Amino acid sequence: MNRTDLRLVQYSVTTKVKGKKSKKSTSKKVKAIGYFHIWGANADKKGNEKFYALVEDANNGSLVEVAHKDVRFLTDDEIEMLYNQAEEVLIEEEEEAAEAIAETSAE
Repeated sequence: MNRTDLRLVQYSVTTKVKGKKSKKSTSKKVKAIGYFHIWGANADKKGNEKFYALVEDANNGSLVEVAHKDVRFLTDDEIEMLYNQAEEVLIEEEEEAAEAIAETSAE
């Protein structure tokens, strides 16, 4: 399956975060962007089916099993906005790199 065949989704996962002042860890929901692969179902200990989505993280390529309620398919407008933001970041990084090269060559 090619990436062009996969749909972009926003998904939420719960991560454990350690507090700075205490040794206790807390749970925090983090939103990320990924590519939807497939729906699936698992039976829990009581025999109830739990539906999930298999999502590929857009940043690092890892596959994540996400609860069905934590997946949201992005609209075309949202996807276009994400690409525009990514282009702006790339342009800023290129300008900063060019400035750094100019400064080092001037020295």
